[in-house]
Amino acid sequence: MRVRGIRPFARCFWLGLLLAATSLPDARASAAAPPLRLWRLQCGTFITQRLTDSCYLIRHGRELMLWDAGLGTALLDHPMPYRAGSPSVVVLRRTIRSQLAALGLRPRQVAIVALSHVHSDHIGQAADFPQARLILGLEDWRLMSAAKPPPVLDPALLEPWIRGHAPRTLVRGDYDVFGDGSVVMLATPGHTPGHHSLLVRLKSFGPVLLSGDLYHSDLQRERQAPAPHDVERAATLRSFRRFEAMAAALHATVIIQHEPADIAKLPLFPRAAD
Repeated sequence: MRVRGIRPFARCFWLGLLLAATSLPDARASAAAPPLRLWRLQCGTFITQRLTDSCYLIRHGRELMLWDAGLGTALLDHPMPYRAGSPSVVVLRRTIRSQLAALGLRPRQVAIVALSHVHSDHIGQAADFPQARLILGLEDWRLMSAAKPPPVLDPALLEPWIRGHAPRTLVRGDYDVFGDGSVVMLATPGHTPGHHSLLVRLKSFGPVLLSGDLYHSDLQRERQAPAPHDVERAATLRSFRRFEAMAAALHATVIIQHEPADIAKLPLFPRAAD
């Protein structure tokens, strides 16, 4: 197990943004990074709420990284309540494995599974990649691996890492995944204690900010209103301000992962943004 925080490059990078520096941070590190490609994957649907459940595949040179892991395969073509007593009905139409196969890829080629947080609609297929390195916020890991996890969490979905059978990196604050500024997990706590969003700096398409569950819809973003089930409202509000400052400074494309209207902001699968 490794616990990591923000690396020196990323620390300077984000400090410059938060202090409203007059110029954008030095991009030489990301410019020298291997080629990046980003695919949006279909990882489920909230039928009753008309929300999507998106995951993302990132190719960094020869390495493959999965960002979030959607709903579990038990839901494949089998609509069910999101959890016991929930009014939300969810369904999975395509597995991550099948979408990888459409790209000519095999599950064992995925080297990293990075998660925005530990709710089951974001980790449902993570264990299909038991050889991958898990990257997750430390505070969320502590909830998931506790002797008595909160009843809304399902540790079995992260079994390879809970049992210590696969490597994991637990993150405090921001985390520069590849060490070159091209893919950075951004600490945006509030929805959960260790929640993260993701910055992907694509050469042609430009910077992309993936929300995780910081926002669930365009309307929530417009209103800047924390969700009722966020664990800490004040932290969510701080994360809103941070995320929006970064989006403005970088002129980034913001993708709200549960917002169906944002699907078209990226090329439709099997095409990728680069």
